[in-house]
Parts: sequence; structure tokens; C-alpha cells
Amino acid sequence: MTQETYEAVLFDMDGVVVDTERTVAAFWQALAADHGFVISDDDLDEHVFGRHAEHTLRALFPAVADTGHPQIYERLRINDQTLRYAEIPGATRLIGELRAAGVPVALVTGAQEWKAVAVLDQLGLTDSFDVQIRADDIPVGKPDPACYRLAAEKLGVDIGRCLVFEDAFSGVTAAVSAGATCVAIGPRRREARLVATGALTVVSSFHQTRYEPEHDRLRVDQHATLPFTPVGARAR
Repeated sequence: MTQETYEAVLFDMDGVVVDTERTVAAFWQALAADHGFVISDDDLDEHVFGRHAEHTLRALFPAVADTGHPQIYERLRINDQTLRYAEIPGATRLIGELRAAGVPVALVTGAQEWKAVAVLDQLGLTDSFDVQIRADDIPVGKPDPACYRLAAEKLGVDIGRCLVFEDAFSGVTAAVSAGATCVAIGPRRREARLVATGALTVVSSFHQTRYEPEHDRLRVDQHATLPFTPVGARAR
């Protein structure tokens, strides 16, 4: 059941704000090849996309001792900081619309600080979020809901009044477990499972998603429109 109105929007980063599915998969597949195996598409969905790197290492690389993790993190840092990033179509435009309307926005990502900084800098979004929650800000990553609860707390908004954009199954689980409403970004092949996991609806990009300040509402697509309470109206 969704709330009557919403007050804030929380964005995952990889696969939602920035198109990194191919590059994320390529990094972990290359690491797997170095260790003599191939990561399946199912394992990418379950243990890579939307997951903290530490989870991926423990789930898919159990033969790598903890003492070997810092070397992999360094390889990941160099990879993340040297990539060229492209937005998910319409993401920066939507974030700008929300900010112009005074809707609080947060970035909630399991990525390390170095990647978040590189992505936001390249996309011109460095100062576009009221709150940022990154890997080092929480003890446990998604699907644990702590990251979204912390973002809502820092924004000063009830989590039940937050709309979350996510793409990974673990992220959708985290959002709905926290008590938020979630709209998923994803291809048709993932649509049924994303909805089954708890997403309100699924869109392929933000092309049809717009904030309409004259109506205080977010139009997700031609089928879904979500009402928002303007910041100045919270106390009324």
C-alpha cells in the first residue's frame, strides 16, 4: 500500500543515475577470469549488481583470503576512477526538476566514495543531492534497509513518505523493507521479478518520468502518477 503523498526522492546510483551495468560486470568477470572461472548472469544479478564489493568477494571469491581484499579494492578503485560514465537517460534532468521544485533528494549507493565522487563529477551532479549515503556510511549493505532509513533520517523525512528509484533486486528489497515505495529501473527481462520483489512499477529509463510542479506530482510513466506534498506544506 502506498502513502497518500510523498515528500522526498532517494536514488540508487549504479544502474539508476549512471549506466554502469556493463562496466561493473566487465570488472568482476575479468577478476573471475584471473581466478579461472566465469560469473553467470544469475550470479551477477544476485551477488554483483547493487551489492557491496565485500559481499561480492565473499560470495563469489571465497578462495581469496581477507588479506587479498585490499589489493582487489585498489584494482577496483583504479578501474572506477578511470572510466568515462554516461547517465541513465533522463536522470540528471529529473534530479534537476525535483531540486527546482524543492523536493529533497538523496543518493543512496553501495559504491565506495571514490566511485561516487567520479560519477557525480562527470555527470555534473556533485552538489545535486541534499544527502549522500555511500558504502562507508553503513555497516551492512543492501538488501539490508539501513541505508535507506539513514537517508530518510538525514533528510528529516519519514521513510514512508519517500520514493526510491532502484534497479537491483537487492536494492528493491532494501527500499521496501525500509518502508519506502520503490520504482524500479530495468529491462523487460527483469520486470516480473522486480515487481515480485516489491517494486511499484518498472520503467526502462527516465524518459517518461517527470516532476510536474504545477500539480505537485511525479509522473512515472503514462500509467503511474504519484502526488507530492510541497516542502512548505508539511506543517499544514
